[in-house]
This record gives sequence, structure tokens and C-alpha cells, in this order.
Amino acid sequence: MIKCTNKPLNGSGLLAIFCDLDCKDQKEFHPWLLNEMFPARLKIGFNSCACFEKVSGDGQKFLTLYEVDNIVYLYDKPYQKLRENRSQLDMKFHERFQNPSRYILTLIPPLIEKDHNGFLDYIRISRQNISDVDIQKYHSNFIADIHNGGELPLRRYVTVEGEYNNIIIIEAEKIDKIIEYDINNEISSYGDQIDALYKREIQSL
Repeated sequence: MIKCTNKPLNGSGLLAIFCDLDCKDQKEFHPWLLNEMFPARLKIGFNSCACFEKVSGDGQKFLTLYEVDNIVYLYDKPYQKLRENRSQLDMKFHERFQNPSRYILTLIPPLIEKDHNGFLDYIRISRQNISDVDIQKYHSNFIADIHNGGELPLRRYVTVEGEYNNIIIIEAEKIDKIIEYDINNEISSYGDQIDALYKREIQSL
């Protein structure tokens, strides 16, 4: 069940890391996340951690998402200590990430939210740069559209750190649902964007 709300279930902060990897590093990637990265972050208060692989679209092959109550968790001492005291495997992977893009994002309500934690099996993610001239109209249109309801969970973020200033995530349990779904906000008219469909491979809650 989904509903339009101003209160996100998993918090308003999101850390998103896009990257590519050589074939030789891909085998160790998911075990490293499941055994080291995800547990350490859940222990200090992160709400959910998931890794996805691209099915279609542009941009990097791998996407890792971390949800937190708010972006304070991504600047506070517990998380900064994890980043300062990296294991050998952690350092190795960060050195071998290809085309890395790191985003710290904060949610802009309203959203269409699920009734349970974590991510669904498929997500579509759009990274956009919307100009200052268009941003007020964009926000107003988006809020009006989202209040009309929708068939899939939908969230919109603005970027605190990262290359693109606007991020939209749509989720679905089945791939055909997410391929067919569209947002009526003239998103396709904004040329400076990266769109991709990803499948969830691993998740920890």
C-alpha cells in the first residue's frame, strides 16, 4: 500500500554512490558491502542500505543507497569516524571505483511512500540539473502533480553534495510497472539529466 505524505518512513536524508568496477572487483563487491559497510552503518543509526545494478539507461553500473533520518547523520562524528578509519578492503574499493559520483541528498516533501522499510526490487533514478529560472515552476508543478496521487512510490531530493541538483527516485516491485510509469512534470524537456533503471541486488535493514 502506498500513500501521499509529508512524513518519510525511512527518513529525509540519502547517501547515493554511483560507480563502475572492473570485472575482477565485482565478485567481492557485494560481500564487502554486506559484511562490512552495511552493518557498520546500521549500527550507528542508518535506516537501510541497498545496492543496485543497472538494467538500462545512462550512467554508472552500480548504485549504493543509504537512508538516514536526516543529513546530520552524514556529517556527525560516528559516520566521519567510519570514513577516517577505513579497513584495507574499504580503501581498496574506494581506490578502484571507476567514474565515482557521490551525493548527499535531502528529501523535498510531499512524497508517495510505501508502508514498509527499505527499497523495492526496481528503481528508476533521474539526476537532473534544473536552472534557477525553472526551479520555482518545477517545484510547484511537482507538488501539484504528486498530490494527485500515483501508482508507485516516488521521492524527490535536492542535492547538498553532488553534481546534479535534483534527484527523483521511483520504485516498483515489477519491472514492467516502472518502465510504463511516467511523471507529468515535463521532465523530458530538461536536457541536462541522467536517467537509468536499476535492479536491487542486496539490502540490509
